[in-house]
Amino acid sequence: MKDAIEFKTSQMKALIKRRNVLNKKYDTTLPEDIPLEVKSELELIENLLNEFDINQSTFDERPTMIGIKNSRDEEWYFQQMKHWIERHPNALNAKFSRSSVYKFALHFFVENIALNANTARLNYSELAQKVNDANSTKSDSKLTAQLANVENLLGFLLTMQQRQLEYIPEGVNLENGFVKYAINPINPTEFQQFGTPTELNPNNELAQSYEEYKKIRSRDKQLIKKYHQTGGQLDDD
Repeated sequence: MKDAIEFKTSQMKALIKRRNVLNKKYDTTLPEDIPLEVKSELELIENLLNEFDINQSTFDERPTMIGIKNSRDEEWYFQQMKHWIERHPNALNAKFSRSSVYKFALHFFVENIALNANTARLNYSELAQKVNDANSTKSDSKLTAQLANVENLLGFLLTMQQRQLEYIPEGVNLENGFVKYAINPINPTEFQQFGTPTELNPNNELAQSYEEYKKIRSRDKQLIKKYHQTGGQLDDD
């Protein structure tokens, strides 16, 4: 666990730095145009900085020993916390006393939640949801990357298709070699007058071809997965 003075110093520097960044970013913005969440964060930072100092009288009025009434529920929670510390002994330097465990829980909450500008504003339900949703961050990032790749691929394919159709010859004059190019069918007038098939209608060739393509791609995907699982070895079947 960190020393209180050490943590207080580092956290004050972090909060002041964050405050300076926000103030600089919105330095030329009218107060009424600053986003509400930014105003709220700046207000929170000021409150946290003001709350860092504790009067000596506050400490003097508190007992040096704190008694906690135990119960079956409290003992269950304590044992689960103790099991976690046993799996991660470096968290408490292998100190498993009851007071050490309670101090660790209090310090961890204060350092990582109560004085963290990203979580200090959250109520209990929001905080619990944020903690429980932490596991989905990696999968969300992967999905975002995949969607970006799909977007780039679709844009690329559309551009290539458009350019390709610009150079489809309609006819060639054999006498002078002059090439007459057809009008690119990808244009708004063509769509307005004649419409176009989509993959949503299962009765047209486009949709049927698309379905067949998805089957082929799925087979290839499974084949690649099997290839990697077998260390690059595939059966001839």
